[in-house]
Amino acid sequence: MTQPIDRAEQFKAEIADMKLKTGRARVESWLQIVGVVLMVVGIAIAFGAYSASLNVTATPGTNVDLLDSNSYTPLAIAGLAISVTGGFIFLRYSLARFLRFWLLRQVYEQRVAIDDAAGRNSTGELRRGEPQRGVDAVGTS
Repeated sequence: MTQPIDRAEQFKAEIADMKLKTGRARVESWLQIVGVVLMVVGIAIAFGAYSASLNVTATPGTNVDLLDSNSYTPLAIAGLAISVTGGFIFLRYSLARFLRFWLLRQVYEQRVAIDDAAGRNSTGELRRGEPQRGVDAVGTS
C-alpha cells in the first residue's frame, strides 16, 4: 500500500521540479470569482428591468406608457448577456485548472507505464537482473 503513496509524493516532487509558472493561479481564481459575480449581477439586472417594466402604469388614450414599458427590454437583454458572459468566464477558468492537472497526471502515468514496459525503476535506471527491453535494447550487445 506504500507504493501509491510513494508515487503520489514522487508526482508532487516532479511537478515542483518542473518549475511551471504558477503565479497565474491567483489571477485565475479571481477571474472565476468575477465570472460568478457577473452571472449574479446580470440576472439581477434582467430581473430588475422586468419588474420595472411591469410597474409602468397605463394612461388611457396615450401610447407613451407602452414605449416606457418597452424601453426596459434592452436593459433586460444586456443583463442576460452579462450573465452569459460571466458563465463563460467562470467555465473557462474552472475547466482550465482541472484540465491542466489532468494533463500533467496523464503525462506522468504514461511515463510510468513506459518505464515499466522498458524494465526501469522510478529513477529511470534499469532494474537489476532484468534484460533490457524496448527501443533502447535495439543495437546493443
